[in-house]
Amino acid sequence: MLRPRPAFALTLLLAIVAAAFAGAAAAQQQVRITGVHVDELGDLPGDMRLGAFAVERGIAAEEEITSVRMVAGTFDLAITDAVPDDRYLRPLLSGSFPLAFMIGNEFVVDREGVRYAVAVLHPYQDRCGSDAFDPLRDVRYASTIPELPDFAGFYNLVYVSDAIVLQATAAEFPLQRGWNLVLSRFDGGRLVYEVATTVELVVVTTGPTSNVQDLLPCP
Repeated sequence: MLRPRPAFALTLLLAIVAAAFAGAAAAQQQVRITGVHVDELGDLPGDMRLGAFAVERGIAAEEEITSVRMVAGTFDLAITDAVPDDRYLRPLLSGSFPLAFMIGNEFVVDREGVRYAVAVLHPYQDRCGSDAFDPLRDVRYASTIPELPDFAGFYNLVYVSDAIVLQATAAEFPLQRGWNLVLSRFDGGRLVYEVATTVELVVVTTGPTSNVQDLLPCP
């Protein structure tokens, strides 16, 4: 029976350990958002999806980052290895950071070279059954502010290219590489903050949709 030489065995072991560390380094943090979709105009069609869209100059981009099919108005969206397109990644520098409903909104970063993107959730009707948003054929619903359950506060969906800590007067925000949920909650009349990976039972409220008469027919 052949036995591996000690030097070869050690080299193989080091290669396995290095591969394990490389995989861990490549992994990015995931987030999960569950809840219900309520439309102010009433009943919704059955072919609805909930998509995460990067924000560019305050407007949701047309390309979705990821999405999930909604079932009877409910959703369970997990954002895992999806990464925003490079066009929507911007340098994360000290100063003003576009997080909704954050008092002051002025942060100091503990390192340079990190890029970020902010995403929002929009329900849309997947008219042609493509399982992805088509801006020429699908109806995207306009969402209201991203509220936590029972009007308890608000959430922000943030992607960072590397781990970084945002420091503000009111709190410190340790963001992990990948996706982060930055929450602001009401507690005794004041806002308290936290960074989370899961938020449950949120309500996505939508209003009037885009003009469906401008959409192309399904191929």
